[in-house]
Amino acid sequence: MTDALHLAYAALRTGWRDTLQDRRSGENAPGFERVIGAEDAPITDKELLLQGAELMAVDASKSVLHHLRSLTKMYRADGGPGAELDQDEWPGTGAYSVARAVLEGTAMVAWLMAPDIDLDERVLRASLVGLWSAKEDRRPPSADPDVWTEEDWKKAVTSCGLEVKEAGYKLGVKVDGKVRTFGQSSVIRETLGQSGSALYAEWSGVAHHAAWAVGNLSAYQIAEDGRGFRSHTKRGYKRHLGMAAEVAEVLVQAGEAMAGYWARDCDDLSAVCLEMAARMRDCASQLPDD
Repeated sequence: MTDALHLAYAALRTGWRDTLQDRRSGENAPGFERVIGAEDAPITDKELLLQGAELMAVDASKSVLHHLRSLTKMYRADGGPGAELDQDEWPGTGAYSVARAVLEGTAMVAWLMAPDIDLDERVLRASLVGLWSAKEDRRPPSADPDVWTEEDWKKAVTSCGLEVKEAGYKLGVKVDGKVRTFGQSSVIRETLGQSGSALYAEWSGVAHHAAWAVGNLSAYQIAEDGRGFRSHTKRGYKRHLGMAAEVAEVLVQAGEAMAGYWARDCDDLSAVCLEMAARMRDCASQLPDD
């Protein structure tokens, strides 16, 4: 079972890596809308916003690749193929935190590179993610003029005709009388739907060590003398197989958005992801509930 999980994540990682290395682009690709003015005209704040959002999507896609590599390594014992992971080496709850990061990264890619939104919505999304990032920035001030500060982002967003507003501890943009902000949970819901939100809630619970989540993955045994107890994390093969299938399915959506952004296909990635998802679900269906 561990070999099946290792090989599935290895295939997903390879498929995602090949997608990121694809340099094809078609005519009228939405990605080229970021170049708005004449070729020899000075770059505008709107173009800078769109280029910044594209770079953030690219960085997120690379982070997804790194996390897929981590998941691949989690399911390989030191002894190599066929070796059994012991209780301490089994990924246990650790894989949920990595899968959660994949979910966040793929949702960001799909949201920023959505091929079917108009230029105004793309500028708005670029503004929201830029303001969010600037507000979250904990680095010391930099003398480098290319490193945008929170004020730089506000100025650029305002120059595009958008109104920057505070919403609690966040920065957002006023749209139709309401302040719209960037947040991982809302982006996941918008791009991956209710099923994505359910996964995010479950995996976040485990990642944050919430008792309701990690307790559900634990088994407890009361000592024979009734004084104290011992616990261990359940192997949960069926859960891990299901999680691998779900990771494969969110990769497809991000890959399709990226491909649409550059007006190309992602048939190879889709084929790999759908095959791995089906294989993992088939394996899981043959196991008892855990």
